[in-house]
Amino acid sequence: MKTRLITAGVAIVVALTLIILGSFFSIVITAALSLVSVILCGEYLSAKRLNKELKLFIPSLVFALLIPLLSGIQYVGIIPLFVYIFGMCVLSVVFHKTLRTDQMMFAVFGVVLIAVSLSALNVLVLADTKHTAFWVVYCLGVPWIADSAAYFAGSYLGKHKLCPEISPNKTVEGAVGGILGGTLSALLIGGIFQLVYGEVTVYYGVLVLIGFVNSIVSIFGDLTFSVIKRSCRIKDFGSIMPGHGGLLDRFDSVIFCIPVVYIFSQFFYLCL
Repeated sequence: MKTRLITAGVAIVVALTLIILGSFFSIVITAALSLVSVILCGEYLSAKRLNKELKLFIPSLVFALLIPLLSGIQYVGIIPLFVYIFGMCVLSVVFHKTLRTDQMMFAVFGVVLIAVSLSALNVLVLADTKHTAFWVVYCLGVPWIADSAAYFAGSYLGKHKLCPEISPNKTVEGAVGGILGGTLSALLIGGIFQLVYGEVTVYYGVLVLIGFVNSIVSIFGDLTFSVIKRSCRIKDFGSIMPGHGGLLDRFDSVIFCIPVVYIFSQFFYLCL
């Protein structure tokens, strides 16, 4: 527990530093998201030992790096996506004797999901640089707080298993606690943002709605990657974060939640 808390503290300090710098220089957020994208995709591919298939591994990491970097350029971001998918198809044909179709599909599914999701956050930030801190904290904070709330609620109140065959430690009580915690965190983040920035309009109704939806979505994100880990017969995606596992173990729920925020932002105002 001590190691877990220390790691979390260090991660929070690093995240806050990047957010503060990113509020003045948006390139900081873009670069950070590109780096995180590469790390997450590297951990994901390594889970199935595809890091040893360099002809698959290297193009995937290049794609993971480029998509967030190019996402702010209109009409350009889709080009690397097409090139990557087409390139994977070409590789599956050229190396059909050694590269299995299931390996290629596994790589494409996870790498595209991770890279495009992080790119969506970069698009939100670049479209509204005035509220950079809000977008980053809201997109990351709600699922992370929901996850922490679920952990503590499950630890003290958990009695009924949620998905014992996928994640034995998750409980129904923990899931309810996570949904409540995530929903309330949306209000908290909005309130803090309005307090710090002063003259800003925060649409709390929309924030709570997204917080509620994302608290549920985060559970499925977590369970989805738990299924992947189980199929790969691993406990964690890595060891870069002592006490927590790999970086992907902390971003599994976030990856599914960022697109939800992006979709809602296209129809509703979150803040002005």
